[in-house]
Amino acid sequence: MELRQLRHLLAVIEHGSFSRAAEAVHLTQPALSRSVQALEAEVGAALLERSRGEMTPTEIGRLVLGHARSLDLATRDLQRDIALTKGLELGELRIGVGPFGGSALVGPAIGRLNQLHPRLQVKTVLAPWQELPERARAREVDLIVLELSQVQAMDYFALKALSEHPMLNVCRPQHPLTQLRQPTLADIFAYPSAGPTPTAAMVNAIMAAIPEPMRDSLQKRGLLTVQCDLAGMLKDVLCHSDATALLPTFAVAQELALGLLVALPDIDMGLRVRFGCAWLSARTMSPVAERFMELLVAHDRSLVAHSGVIS
Repeated sequence: MELRQLRHLLAVIEHGSFSRAAEAVHLTQPALSRSVQALEAEVGAALLERSRGEMTPTEIGRLVLGHARSLDLATRDLQRDIALTKGLELGELRIGVGPFGGSALVGPAIGRLNQLHPRLQVKTVLAPWQELPERARAREVDLIVLELSQVQAMDYFALKALSEHPMLNVCRPQHPLTQLRQPTLADIFAYPSAGPTPTAAMVNAIMAAIPEPMRDSLQKRGLLTVQCDLAGMLKDVLCHSDATALLPTFAVAQELALGLLVALPDIDMGLRVRFGCAWLSARTMSPVAERFMELLVAHDRSLVAHSGVIS
């Protein structure tokens, strides 16, 4: 059996038809069919059942597919490790980030990495934080940057924690709340709330910080009126509405400095968020990834120093 044939079988199952699979692997449909037929001849049994336009594996096909996936992943790991031995200048780094907090952190570190090693290939994969662990397990990315509570219970990940960052209640400068001398949480939650999809840990922390009489009403109506995982879009929502948002300081530092958003005074819910890097513990950490994490840690510490927060 050849790895090429096994990958062709994987493509047929993944795409559900020979025509779509052939396009994905850059072959003609007859050539792909011959490849799968040759694999079936090598095995001595049918691997696919073709009925009503659907492709489903036979019992032996499922067995072969399981090994094919393992071999494909092992080969990709081998290719990656070979590339890493060529050094920082010729390597590749794939980083998975969420569309809000993670992406707000990694940009400066990636820029610094590119400045130091301009020939290094860096690819970012933007995905909802709920999908990032599986992206890492599928070897689509080398490491992921996300809020650590999302992966701390997954024992197949190694972690590098960054600093804790406080959360701020922010809104537009002309918001009615800015006219109040000391707005309360009741005042804030009288207006719509906007924000990225919260983790279960963050929801629990927010509910614990809210006075008990307010919890029932918030649980009934939902914590967020506007749920938006895109940083730019969410900030536009805040600038053009009376919604407020509870966000990490680093995510809105530029908007606060420019006066596009303001932090509501005297409202400290005691909430902190901690991001970090996670990667499969079974995989060797590459020099490229280690260099990126060094730069990310340095950037994170500069954010803490600038905000005057002690992690």
